Amino acid sequence: MNTPGHSLLNLAILGRAPRPELTWPILIGSWLPDAALFVFYAWARWSNIPEAQIWDEMYYEPFWQDIFAIGNSIPLALFGLVLFMVLKRPRLTAVCASMLLHHLEDLPLHHDDAHRHFWPLTDYRFISPVSYWDSDHFGRYGALAELSLVALASIVLWRRLRSRWSRGLILLFNGLYLVVYFVGYLQPSL
Repeated sequence: MNTPGHSLLNLAILGRAPRPELTWPILIGSWLPDAALFVFYAWARWSNIPEAQIWDEMYYEPFWQDIFAIGNSIPLALFGLVLFMVLKRPRLTAVCASMLLHHLEDLPLHHDDAHRHFWPLTDYRFISPVSYWDSDHFGRYGALAELSLVALASIVLWRRLRSRWSRGLILLFNGLYLVVYFVGYLQPSL
């Protein structure tokens, strides 16, 4: 899934309680699993490496895959979740719960780029038949499923959130999702 989608879904699922102090921890947890990917991409672009080389070669290098495995580890997120629940640290619990939810949202939508979600227990990768982006692996349908979930989460959040700022961000994210889906999946077939 795309990272903003994780944020909307996680807020809709985990932000149900009237505890606004958990909003930022949920948002941080929804982005943390992808943080190494952002660093990787920024470094590669700063190094003037072509896009195709970044995603077709460098992304799959063992060094980067090891780094990505840490942030995408279900066992590590579960360990943090239990630890911070026992220690009664609600903000850190929310971060770990959001990270765990991010991992579970990613599992059914990654094919060639599947993460080692069960590291350090195993290097196994769940290779989903559906990708959220790759049209060779039903990417149009994976992206449509993501778009639908984001729209549903947005409806939930729209009802829950009242500020213009929050609602503006919801509209912005949904508009971007529609544009990306149209340009990436519908326009080429027209």
